[in-house]
Amino acid sequence: MSLLAKFQAQLPTAAKRLLIAFSGGLDSTALLALCYQLRCQRPAITLRAIHIHHGLSSNADAWTQHCQELCQQWQIPLIIERLALATTGNIEATARDARYRAIKQHWQSDELLLTAHHLQDQSETFLLALKRGSGILGLSAMQTQNTLYGMPLCRPLLAFTRSELEHFVLSEKLHWIEDESNQDSSYERNFLRNEILPQLRQRWRHIDQAISRSAKHCLESQLLIEELLEEDFHRHCPAQANVFHLNAFKTYSIARQRALLRLWLSRLGQSMPGQKQLDALLENVINAQKDSNPQWQLGELIVRRYQNSLYLTPQFIDLCNYSAELNIGHSLELPDNLGLLESHKQQDGILFRWGAQQLLLPLTRQAIFIRFGHPGRLRYQPNRPRETFKKLCQAAAIPPWQRERLPLIYYRETLQGILGLCQVFE
Repeated sequence: MSLLAKFQAQLPTAAKRLLIAFSGGLDSTALLALCYQLRCQRPAITLRAIHIHHGLSSNADAWTQHCQELCQQWQIPLIIERLALATTGNIEATARDARYRAIKQHWQSDELLLTAHHLQDQSETFLLALKRGSGILGLSAMQTQNTLYGMPLCRPLLAFTRSELEHFVLSEKLHWIEDESNQDSSYERNFLRNEILPQLRQRWRHIDQAISRSAKHCLESQLLIEELLEEDFHRHCPAQANVFHLNAFKTYSIARQRALLRLWLSRLGQSMPGQKQLDALLENVINAQKDSNPQWQLGELIVRRYQNSLYLTPQFIDLCNYSAELNIGHSLELPDNLGLLESHKQQDGILFRWGAQQLLLPLTRQAIFIRFGHPGRLRYQPNRPRETFKKLCQAAAIPPWQRERLPLIYYRETLQGILGLCQVFE
């Protein structure tokens, strides 16, 4: 089988539009060249490439120019995204996260993202997971096809050795760039690449193939666990993906509880927490007192518990000082990704619409303001006693963190209604 045929066999047959992560190094140069040859055979395929300029090297501008010249030669449109990264903390993790977030901004929904990870990269990823004490999901390392940052991802070179790729690139008389930071063994991946794996390969010539097989075995075990847990999982997560119901959850063994939580977070595309983190989630959130509303931070997100369910939410900003005027017949973009609030004049009043929520309030000539916060006690039906805002939200099963995010509609300084809850009567 030719190298191109082997490469093509790794791609999904339905893939027509490819977005290539192109650094200009050996591996991504091989990937770009193989995609170019594939397009020559199958002109219906559309190619785009994206180069991330991290700004961490004095040679970064020259690398960008090199990528531009090669893409121009092959008539492959190239996107150049420049990043400004902090040079403190875990630079490897920061750069990786920033790189994929930048790619996501340019990715189109019908494109398949290709990266140039090869067999030796798989060994490094496996050993890094082993160093972290990962379970079988982490030890399954990289798959040829999966989803990352919400993008369908393919790593068609995972079955190739680096020497195969180097031989191919040299035979095509292509040049590539060398990132000098690859020689810096203070980075964990470089330490494995430069110091550890060469010795393992010298002792055991097929160690990369063996590690790849172990990763595949771990993946098969993980898929089997997920298959066996599927019925339980759908019992706890039947509808909304970000909500996990806890009914009967405490009757399971600790191992089953951890496995279900990992599966939930995995389905949400989250990085796997370690066992200590999972135990903290179990102890401090799931097993917290019934009358509490505990929460637990997971990266940039928050796991919250309310009425015997877990919710995965962003970290919300404080909106208590927000106030914006809304003109009748116009719309208002609400802060913190709360969406659009629309207003429409009707014969019998003003219709306010916010997503699936709508509220009809009396016509007015007064200025209309949108605010957030706790309005205290209020009357939601004429001739009824006032109720606390908290009690009304509890009756409507609105979680505590959503209560301060309900838009309050004021005519001047008088509260008229709460979208998603009720009209207010004086």
